Amino acid sequence: MRLESAEQFPDWVKIPSKMQFQFFELAEKEAEKTKVRLLKDKERLAELRPLLQFNKIPENDDWKNWRIGVIDGSDSPVLSERIGGRFGTYGATYHIFQGLDLVEEEYFSGNMADFQTGDSDASRKLLSLLTAKLERDVALLCLEQDVDLLIIDGSFFGFRPRCRIIHKRPVPSKEFRDGAELVKHIRDASLRLLESGKTIGIIKRVQTASLDGWIIYRENDTRSQLNRNDKGILSSLLKQEEWFSYETAYGHPLLFNFYGRLAVAYAMYARTTQDIESIFTFCKNDVYRNIKRDLLCKPEEILKTSRHFIRCSYPAPPFCFETPINFKLEPLLAFFKAACNKATGLPIPLDLTDQDITIPRGFTQEFVEEIEAHLIKEPDLDKYEVASHFASLNPQKQE
Repeated sequence: MRLESAEQFPDWVKIPSKMQFQFFELAEKEAEKTKVRLLKDKERLAELRPLLQFNKIPENDDWKNWRIGVIDGSDSPVLSERIGGRFGTYGATYHIFQGLDLVEEEYFSGNMADFQTGDSDASRKLLSLLTAKLERDVALLCLEQDVDLLIIDGSFFGFRPRCRIIHKRPVPSKEFRDGAELVKHIRDASLRLLESGKTIGIIKRVQTASLDGWIIYRENDTRSQLNRNDKGILSSLLKQEEWFSYETAYGHPLLFNFYGRLAVAYAMYARTTQDIESIFTFCKNDVYRNIKRDLLCKPEEILKTSRHFIRCSYPAPPFCFETPINFKLEPLLAFFKAACNKATGLPIPLDLTDQDITIPRGFTQEFVEEIEAHLIKEPDLDKYEVASHFASLNPQKQE
């Protein structure tokens, strides 16, 4: 009973009292530092806004006749670490809407059992790629359902970073000999979606800092950079019912890729040269090299997208969306405005789909326990060996 009642209290009171007071003091100090930083940022943002172009969301009713497919997937927030292996679960769904009315839905599931030995980061990457593979396969299936617009969760090639770490790794699937084949499958499926001309991606967690890179490129200096990702900057600049495009700001749809790298790598390259064009070329080559290493293809094969931000509701933040280059934006922007969930700022169909497919934090542990329960019933197996195989790697921590 004591444990149950303790769960009703805030997490703050669950730690030792001395630590509580220490964290109160740390919070006060951090608030003061944040205040100073925000006041400096306010000045920089006031200078930045006139340099960028923000447009009002246009009126357009074309979307009202659309049949809209939404794809989302989910995997285990935490791998279930057992003495006998690492286990993960994942799933994907498509929901089809006629306008804003849900008319069809399907669900698909999978699981991963990886070796206990080796890099746990590689196991986590492998699980994320298996999820991406299922999402892409489901998206292609949804395309066959006569949809006018297909929305995927994330960017077309958002799975790319660090794919190289699993290229030579075995994959627990009969479809693929190794991780490289899995990566190529996801890459090619993503290209098919892109080339359909009907698919766009909504990116919730934006880490790109291309605006900082653009500022550095313009000034060949880091003094004016904000050290914030683009979503953070645009949350301060975009007003309600406005949208922003990298293509309009930079003059070319692909430049956001290179400015994002420049924000990260400028200091490293500035140690050897002060020529900004040389530094930009180094950063561009970095992007090309990473694409080749991770996706095993020529960069120009996948560098075919444009990115934009839109803010449909305040105080909800703007969100980023990715389209094929030259995609007709007007009806899409009007759809985002009409379908906005004012609490999140995202389209309601995406929020509904995400809510339906999210795997709860503790589910994978229960899934593994179900496997164990089946095996314990097997007369050929020693139940003590089974129990040892599925014993938690760290029994002190809940998964």
